[in-house]
Amino acid sequence: MPLRLLHTADLHLGMKFTGRYPPQVQERLIRARLETLHNLVEAANAAEAAVLVIAGDLFHDHHLPRRDIRAAAEALGDFAGRVVLILPGNHDFLQEGECPLWDRFLEAADDQVLLLKEARPYSLLQWDLPLMIYPGPCTAKHSPTNAIGWIEPGPRDPDFWHIGVAHGSLEGVSPDFEGQYYPMTWAELTLAHLDLWLLGHTHVRLPEGDQGREGRVFVAGTPEPDGFDCRHPGNAWLIELNADRSLSYRGLVTGRHRFAVHEVELSTEDDLEAFRARFRQFDPERDLIRLILRGRLPGELFAQRGQWLEELQQQVLYLEADLSRLFRRITAEDVNREFTAGSFPHQLLTRLVQAGGDPRVLQLAYDLIQEVRS
Repeated sequence: MPLRLLHTADLHLGMKFTGRYPPQVQERLIRARLETLHNLVEAANAAEAAVLVIAGDLFHDHHLPRRDIRAAAEALGDFAGRVVLILPGNHDFLQEGECPLWDRFLEAADDQVLLLKEARPYSLLQWDLPLMIYPGPCTAKHSPTNAIGWIEPGPRDPDFWHIGVAHGSLEGVSPDFEGQYYPMTWAELTLAHLDLWLLGHTHVRLPEGDQGREGRVFVAGTPEPDGFDCRHPGNAWLIELNADRSLSYRGLVTGRHRFAVHEVELSTEDDLEAFRARFRQFDPERDLIRLILRGRLPGELFAQRGQWLEELQQQVLYLEADLSRLFRRITAEDVNREFTAGSFPHQLLTRLVQAGGDPRVLQLAYDLIQEVRS
């Protein structure tokens, strides 16, 4: 029977989601992160995983209430496998001396939880597992140097699987333009001569495919989406280690919420109806949508935009709409109907309609004239 690992990272328990969402949505997003931890444990148990690996940022910062720290420890206590490995990431980094976050967590955690707080190999033989773990624990929020430089290149005991667990940006994968998030290169990972790497920090997964047999470097991605730059539904990896030294993996969809950005062109009533039909497919319990509307709508449909946006808002958990590129289609017929022929407004708007230029200029002129008239 293969040895199974469930690899996750970046749960960020305690993230507050302040400044953007209404209170009821904010509370739901906060609560979902702990619910996702429970889901991960259930998924690991269902797959009969022997090891649950959290590759950094289990917690969002060091200022969680004791009850929240205890809740995380209790959730992990339901894991039915052999051992839970937890690496301190750059958000929940190890502090010198006493570290209240991790001290309180370990007080509440079961004996099957192993905090990878030292830069040294950890043998898992005491859990009857042929695994040697090489961690890179974070000791600060930022660092221009990664935490895996201590790993010597070998030789390795062939009776063990040798697994690196690290947290930080990965060359060509993570957006770390200033090199401040424990940057790692592919060459460094290769030169360590480990059987596989389990990484955290980047909130997208690697490899990109849903399953395979060739991967040796895994980035879990966050298991619970946390914003509109996170376009996937939440991910963790289930990895099987075989007696012949081969491995296989498959991705698990783990998130409770979905964030999506939709850019929509609207020009006709048919466009609007197709757009409304798309929204009916969303789930008001889980979908958060950022909407960017562009185009030029006939006057009546444009005037009703507040009404149909309110209707759409009822079909999702949260709607954020950008209408700055959506304009009223102002035609020569509109100008002739609404303004006296030969008047300054009529002449100005007629020239702008005939010029066919930037619709923002026409819209601005029309709105200013209407404001003066009122």
